[in-house]
Amino acid sequence: RSMASLGIFTASLIAGGIAPDGTSDTASELWNGSSWTESGNIGTGRQYFAGSGTTTAGLVFGGATPPGAVLGNTETYNGSAFSEANDLNTAREQLSRAAQGTSTASLAFGGATGPSTNSATNESWNGTSWTELNDLNTARKNSGGAGTSTAALNISGTTAGSTATVTNNESWNGSAWTEVSEVNTSRAGMGSSGISTSALIYGGFNPGNTAVTESWDGSSWTEVADLATARQGVGGAGVNGLTALAMAGYTTTNVTNVEEWTFSGLPPSTPAADYS
Repeated sequence: RSMASLGIFTASLIAGGIAPDGTSDTASELWNGSSWTESGNIGTGRQYFAGSGTTTAGLVFGGATPPGAVLGNTETYNGSAFSEANDLNTAREQLSRAAQGTSTASLAFGGATGPSTNSATNESWNGTSWTELNDLNTARKNSGGAGTSTAALNISGTTAGSTATVTNNESWNGSAWTEVSEVNTSRAGMGSSGISTSALIYGGFNPGNTAVTESWDGSSWTEVADLATARQGVGGAGVNGLTALAMAGYTTTNVTNVEEWTFSGLPPSTPAADYS
């Protein structure tokens, strides 16, 4: 649970996270649309970190290792192995990302720099290094993220204690964040995927585990069919709000459940990249 995830619903990756014994995992697994395969380990085992890009050119960043070290570590992924890259300027855990960012153009926002210090920091990755940009309006952690480095969403999350979830939703236009329509059910630690005009959030806690799924059409959120298994710490992948993957997470223990979302009327066999 609480691992980095990236990709689309037919080709995705999960890496690291919290292992069943509470330690920080280093393993990664690749999804090809029908089965999982072990891939190269991340260099630094960690939890509560973020990922963006594809299964052949990915990026993971930030995170934490018990009992309280907050990390800025960044690693790139080439389809089989991870390599160390330049760190974030501000080390953070429980941060979010532009889900459809790439290995050469991504966004890392929010998170926590310590046990009780939420961050509004926003940084852009250009393939080599991170650059500070304009901050979020509301500092928060454990939020959802969607979009690209020039058009993104920061969705829900917590602003104070671990159970103080908020409904805030902010949109990034490449230079500034703007408050837009809020989610219907506040939560944190959810799965999220999509772009700034077509996104999906699923699961999380508020403060108990939730199965609620919401769809974003570019102007408002609509409740849609729930996850089969309510959970938090969910990995998310998907190119837009029409197709998504919810991976692993936590109920009362770590779970291996994987669920696929397809919009009503969309043939499951149709590649996600065909829809925008």
